[in-house]
Amino acid sequence: MTTPTKQQRVFDSDWYSIEGLHAVAMRLNEVLKQVLTPLSHGGYSGVVALHGPMGAGKTTLVNALCQIWGVDGETASATFGLVNAYKAGEWPIFHHDLYRLSGEEEAWDLGLSEYFETDGLNLVEWPERAPGLMPPDALLLELLVEDTLDSPGRRAILWQVQAS
Repeated sequence: MTTPTKQQRVFDSDWYSIEGLHAVAMRLNEVLKQVLTPLSHGGYSGVVALHGPMGAGKTTLVNALCQIWGVDGETASATFGLVNAYKAGEWPIFHHDLYRLSGEEEAWDLGLSEYFETDGLNLVEWPERAPGLMPPDALLLELLVEDTLDSPGRRAILWQVQAS
């Protein structure tokens, strides 16, 4: 029998324009420090699943966070390689993009779940392509897009799953 779970909203950016992305990333970083597992050599460990439609700014947000964290070198979309590995000092950060997967079985065959067992941060775009791959304590970062005259366009909401 599985334990019922509930989601708790731990961050809500409200609506922002793409020009406001860096400020959102700065605020999100402060929240992540509080909800992820700290590492002795700096940084955090855990899995953050980024869910949103094409063009919502998932990769752009990952790039902004990597800049804030002091990642060595350039960051890029992981679409073609599935996983990009970065370092911020001694802190490993893995950026996964599951968009090209044919299904969850392919993710398991490629051993992608092994990244989640490391002392590093895993940022996973398109987690819905392999939902069974996500650990039960993964955070969900939901990116919404609404292009209307009343809304600047983007919103980021971070959810933490908790046993009830």
